[in-house]
Amino acid sequence: MAEHVTLTECPRDAFQGFPKFIPTDRKTAYMNRLIKSGVRRIDFGSFVSPKAVPQMADSASVFENMKAPEGLYLIGIVANPRGAEGLITANRKFGHTGNRRIHAAGFPMSVNETFQKRNTNKSLDEAWAELEQISEMCAKDKVELVVYLSMAFGNPYGEAHDTARVVEFAKRAQDIGAATVQLADTVGVATGDEVGELFSTVQAALPDLHKGVHLHATPSTLHEKVKNALDAGCRLFDSAIGGVGGCPFAEDELVGNMDTLQLLPLLHDLGYRTDYTVDALLDCAAEAQELQRKFGTSTHVEAK
Repeated sequence: MAEHVTLTECPRDAFQGFPKFIPTDRKTAYMNRLIKSGVRRIDFGSFVSPKAVPQMADSASVFENMKAPEGLYLIGIVANPRGAEGLITANRKFGHTGNRRIHAAGFPMSVNETFQKRNTNKSLDEAWAELEQISEMCAKDKVELVVYLSMAFGNPYGEAHDTARVVEFAKRAQDIGAATVQLADTVGVATGDEVGELFSTVQAALPDLHKGVHLHATPSTLHEKVKNALDAGCRLFDSAIGGVGGCPFAEDELVGNMDTLQLLPLLHDLGYRTDYTVDALLDCAAEAQELQRKFGTSTHVEAK
């Protein structure tokens, strides 16, 4: 039987930079379309300051109204202990019936100082201290921790990049209690070779750590990056229908997420199996395109 590859669909990453607020009912309806199509792992929202990321101000309400079948794994992004408390509160308030539950809190930890300050307004030392608090909070409520190592493949700020530092950060995240570490190419600077080499290095150093990649890529670079990640042993990928998105705090010109509609057939052509196909997502794709047309313009987002 073909090896299985897990995909995390990331509408949160796609929607967070839209210039216009998507009404809560439209966001909720889109999440439910994804679920109906067979998607079972979703990065759906952020419990962050509504002033910093206004698009995510209604994440608790979206969660409240999502249809949650068995096997659904939800990830909510948090940037500090206050955000973790918001996620835990939503779980306690809305997640006590049926299968509805936010299973993981995702925390963005940059491997360089500049982006951590831009993204969470914290130094790296402050961010690590807060991550330890968040891990303890999540453990008490049986919420897993996913750590995204932002700028893992390099940065646009001229700061030195060191593979050993990425390994060190991944190990530290594991020791703190991360269930998963995602190596993130935040601004799409990595080549396919660099993706494979870094994943291989982290895999060799930390074989017991559950890990994946969060790659930003253009259609022309997607195949090479994915193929090299797969060859290095990666079996967990983040993507977004339409390929829109990117962090609004990174830089002015952003490379969007990998497009799920391109990633799925590539994985199947390379001999891997997934939980759903492009055909199952056609309804979602049409809605994603409409949301992009009505509420977003492009992957270009002014840095904040």
